[in-house]
Amino acid sequence: MSDFLAIWPFIIGAAVSPVVLVMTIYILSLPRDPIQKSVMLLLGAAVSITIISFVVFYSTTIQPNPSPNKDLLPHVIIGLLLLFLAYGIYHRGPARHKDDSKSKKHGPLGYIVLGVLLMITNFTTIAMLFEIAISIRAHSIVGTAKNTYLLASIFSSLAPVFIPILIVLVSGSHRKQILAKLSGVMKKYGHIVTSVFIAILGAYSLLKPFI
Repeated sequence: MSDFLAIWPFIIGAAVSPVVLVMTIYILSLPRDPIQKSVMLLLGAAVSITIISFVVFYSTTIQPNPSPNKDLLPHVIIGLLLLFLAYGIYHRGPARHKDDSKSKKHGPLGYIVLGVLLMITNFTTIAMLFEIAISIRAHSIVGTAKNTYLLASIFSSLAPVFIPILIVLVSGSHRKQILAKLSGVMKKYGHIVTSVFIAILGAYSLLKPFI
């Protein structure tokens, strides 16, 4: 299997985070300083996911040439975890924003902390990062190519935050209508699409050692 097919589906999967997306949409819908608050959220998320990604990538890829049998167990664990998370997402139903009253009290710092907390508890994205790192190790990818995958993983993980911000910035006076439609779609279909996509990647992770 090529490294493209082994890695890129999970890089895309790292962007699938309904809780982070719903929280970002909610913050962007606030009446006071929505852009500033969402940028603070992005900053916190960026710091935490960058640290997590570096730890995962460089701890997992210490052994550059593992035998296929050594990688079988990690693929199975990650695959089962993703299937479990997919079931949990579907069973819980539509993602809802958490109470951000603490963030209101603490101002911009509260949104930075919120971004950090959202990422360190984003188990689907973290599982994707482990799968990416294991595939990089299996394909003996080093140097620039490895760092490119690392940056792509970080960028993708932050997509649920920065894409809504960009949409708001370019939408101008139509911001409220667009956010309302996006929120409506997420409430109605988000958990279904997310759970199906993560389940497919979970099954793919289980099958990868045998393909």
